[in-house]
Amino acid sequence: MTKTSKTTKILDFSEEDKELYPLQSSVAKYPKHLAVLQNAFWQLQHERPPKDDLLKLLMYFSPKVRLINDQPNERTTFSISAREYAELTGLSIKGAYSALDRVVDALYNHSVIFDSPDRGRVRTRLVTTSAYKDGNFTVSFTHYALYIMYVFNKDNPFTQLQIKSISGLHGHGLRLYPFLSQNEYRFNFDIDLKDLKRALDLSEDSYPEYRDFKSSILKPHIDLINEKTELSVQFKAVKKEGRKASHVNFTVTKKRTVKAETPPEHPLERPPEQPKKIKAIDIYRAISDPNVLPRFLQFGETSEDLINRIKADIKDDKTQYWLDKLQDLNIEIDA
Repeated sequence: MTKTSKTTKILDFSEEDKELYPLQSSVAKYPKHLAVLQNAFWQLQHERPPKDDLLKLLMYFSPKVRLINDQPNERTTFSISAREYAELTGLSIKGAYSALDRVVDALYNHSVIFDSPDRGRVRTRLVTTSAYKDGNFTVSFTHYALYIMYVFNKDNPFTQLQIKSISGLHGHGLRLYPFLSQNEYRFNFDIDLKDLKRALDLSEDSYPEYRDFKSSILKPHIDLINEKTELSVQFKAVKKEGRKASHVNFTVTKKRTVKAETPPEHPLERPPEQPKKIKAIDIYRAISDPNVLPRFLQFGETSEDLINRIKADIKDDKTQYWLDKLQDLNIEIDA
């Protein structure tokens, strides 16, 4: 999320914009423990820097918007109780009530700016109404807020985040976690320091020394992400443009919980059928679709390089990593 510029005219969201961003329901709804938002959410420009509790509240509302039975509109109300908020945040009921009262008010007054290919820079609020009744705080979202929380397809890429993970993060971690989740499919990748700072809503000239950026931003928040979320993250500095660090290399995987299997009550009469051996070319063919392949290519990597990387992973007993990636994208493999 970047800061606004004063040099370009900004238009207010209009009926014309509603036609450009239709609220069409996605086929997949995704379970309620996930916050799902278009990646465009993370490129929004905020007229006032959003506080942590405002960002988290939007995440908490995400499944409520996504899983509604009827198509939502600007008159649809969504509610959250102080008790529910307390369970999500770990606050007491009294503390949750006070926090909700403050953050709902901040959300009502919050405005963002986005770049429209058709209209240029457009300003919109996120909420049209807010109220308190019978122990519940209610809000109605604006059309564009509903759009980025409800419409997910190949033209509107999106990110799935664990709500439980979000609750344990703060500050730059709330931006770093979505960034790492978006790139988790790449497993190992480099990013220019300037691009990383922009992703974290930092100015390019902030923390000119990498050691300060590492100690103040990367290490504390990645340590917390490793502790509180489903991701396992390693990082290191990379020097591509001289003697100073110019990039950061990330290795991102998902933690896995292995359950003990219950032994069968009776011995098997015959040994189980052995699974077919997966080859690198089988995996490559499964991801060779032009709309899918770029998600797996690392920076500067050719298709041949990718096949060799898959071969190396299979040799190192990392076949399951690739099979899990295919499953996440609902891609079946014919081995």
